[in-house]
Amino acid sequence: MQIKKSSWIISLASLLVSLLLTIIQNEFSFTVLSNNLFLFTLFFLIIGGFLWVFSSGFFDNFQRAFKKRNKKTKKESMKLSEVGRTSFRFWLEPAGILFLLSLLALLLAAF
Repeated sequence: MQIKKSSWIISLASLLVSLLLTIIQNEFSFTVLSNNLFLFTLFFLIIGGFLWVFSSGFFDNFQRAFKKRNKKTKKESMKLSEVGRTSFRFWLEPAGILFLLSLLALLLAAF
């Protein structure tokens, strides 16, 4: 699998914002940069993780049970497994790149 160009652009923008935040905090060190990068990583990781779990079909049984219980609603709704099927990679790829950059900054802080 090839990483999309948008993932690189989002990661670069997040890196620049992290650098800017680190400079604004007047404490430029690689540890602070690593912390800021990890905070951006968590944002993408949480959303991507939820979409990945939705796309696995874990919640489809719960959704089907609620539809059985509420037979009044006749309209068809999309399964939860179809919601994040294509979009979870969009969120997880920048999270992986930012996580690696965060680890790299942490390794540089150790030296």
